[in-house]
Amino acid sequence: MKEDYVNSFLAPAKMVWEKEMGSTLEVVGAEVTANQFTTDDLTVIIGVSGRLEGNVLYGFSEESAQAIVSVMVGEPISTINDELALSAIGEIGNMITGNAAARLAQLGYACNISPPVIINPAGSRFTSFVPQILVKFTSPLGGLAVRIGLTETLRTE
Repeated sequence: MKEDYVNSFLAPAKMVWEKEMGSTLEVVGAEVTANQFTTDDLTVIIGVSGRLEGNVLYGFSEESAQAIVSVMVGEPISTINDELALSAIGEIGNMITGNAAARLAQLGYACNISPPVIINPAGSRFTSFVPQILVKFTSPLGGLAVRIGLTETLRTE
């Protein structure tokens, strides 16, 4: 996977996090991951199509998801199982991916993104046939794990 693909997600993740959470977000590591993995407590999946194809997955612990949603809705929440909470956490992934798609388009990789799909609770097992890079972030609100699995197609759309 090209460095441009991964780097296009780093600045948007920090920007969206700071704007929406009022908190810093720092990269703590990146690595190529296995093709099989088990989802986090809450996982947001966003599909990418066009010049690049694949998925981006955003993983949250229960605690960090609660802290994030509490900030986004402006009041403490104790569960992330209602529609408003799930929508809020999905929107974080949507905003980061949308900004990354705009950056990728500037680099010649025009692509579209799908609406977020949320996997909750943890423990679903996935197999990806596209190599993935796992980028781990930390914040005072908790961690964020971003799995980027994109490949270039011959499409020009």
